[in-house]
Amino acid sequence: MNSMSFLFFGLMLIPFILFLIWVVKQDKKKNYIGLAVLVVAILIAAYVAINVDLKYMSPA
Repeated sequence: MNSMSFLFFGLMLIPFILFLIWVVKQDKKKNYIGLAVLVVAILIAAYVAINVDLKYMSPA
């Protein structure tokens, strides 16, 4: 991974995960189904982004 990928994970993904944790703590009903779907979608997006980055950054 190049430096822009690390920049994405450091500046975007980590604060977003912390924000999600804060939102869960604020929810009085503790409905986790929507949050679980969102976390799975984020993990899939991160996996795809890493694989695409590796595909285009590797030497031919």
